[in-house]
Amino acid sequence: MRTKKRTLVTTKVYGFNPWMDQLLSINQIMETTGQKTEAPIIRDLIDEALAARRRKTSATEASDQPKPTQEFTDSLHMIQALLLKLIEQGETHVRVQSLNLGLLQESLGEARAGRIAVWETLSVPALNERGNQTEGIGVLFEGHTEQGQTFAYDLAARIKDELLTSETASIVPTIGDDERQGSLNYDETRMVEGHDERAA
Repeated sequence: MRTKKRTLVTTKVYGFNPWMDQLLSINQIMETTGQKTEAPIIRDLIDEALAARRRKTSATEASDQPKPTQEFTDSLHMIQALLLKLIEQGETHVRVQSLNLGLLQESLGEARAGRIAVWETLSVPALNERGNQTEGIGVLFEGHTEQGQTFAYDLAARIKDELLTSETASIVPTIGDDERQGSLNYDETRMVEGHDERAA
């Protein structure tokens, strides 16, 4: 029944009186296997008992491993809920941005169409009467458009810089209402000049 060579200890002998049911079981095994002495049967039974005890000990140690607590599980559920909420907010933000972009494109298209209509109705006839050629009138129109774009880009950059300066200042000392109001005042002279250039 043994599968590997083992060392037999001859200096140690276990002597004990078996229970009656143990004696009957050993005798039955001897009859079944044809073994003539009890010693090999008892050794095999001891091996089986020791193996069973090792398996039982391993199972007990595995069951003693700490399981996730309810608090840890609740934390995972909370993190999952927050992530789902962030994803939903991100999708909503993208839809809002798309809507704003569409509205902005429509507004810009209508503004340019209106400007072209006013230009062709009012400015072009007057310029023709002054002897301006069609190509020169087109160049003048595009020049006014470029001036307007430059003014818009410069104004947006100034507003952005002033907002960043205001946010930086609010972190260190809290500025007063008068100073905050003064920080949002723009160069009215430059805005009027740009308006006059577009009107021309």
